[in-house]
Amino acid sequence: WLIPLLAISAVSPLTPRAIASSARVLQRSRVAMLGKAEEMNVETFSAAAQASTPLLIDVYAHWCGPCQLMAPQLDEVADTYGERVRIGKIDADVEDGLAEYLRVHALPTLLFIKDKNVVGRLEGALMKDEISAWIEHHFFEGPKPE
Repeated sequence: WLIPLLAISAVSPLTPRAIASSARVLQRSRVAMLGKAEEMNVETFSAAAQASTPLLIDVYAHWCGPCQLMAPQLDEVADTYGERVRIGKIDADVEDGLAEYLRVHALPTLLFIKDKNVVGRLEGALMKDEISAWIEHHFFEGPKPE
């Protein structure tokens, strides 16, 4: 959260009030980015990847414009699939070791995990219909999207 503080310091002094205000804005942004998805760290990701429910992981960062664009799309996907698909989010800035382990080189990256294996990977922002088509393909034997 230092980058936004550095950005506002050029415009206004770093007073405790300015810092607190910036922290509140970042917290609201963090909640908006998560939406209906579950924030994951190494432990929660590891457990989720071992479970029988298919897992869709969005690796993102708060400063990433395409990630912000895709966040509400994932909420709609969560509404569509309910408990048939578990949706998690990994903040690449916070969980950088996990992002490196997962070989994430671009944001956002979607990982499709089924039967303890990464069965698909997509990079870049996608809309709900595109995400749903790939979920159907990777998790439910649907046709491969074009």
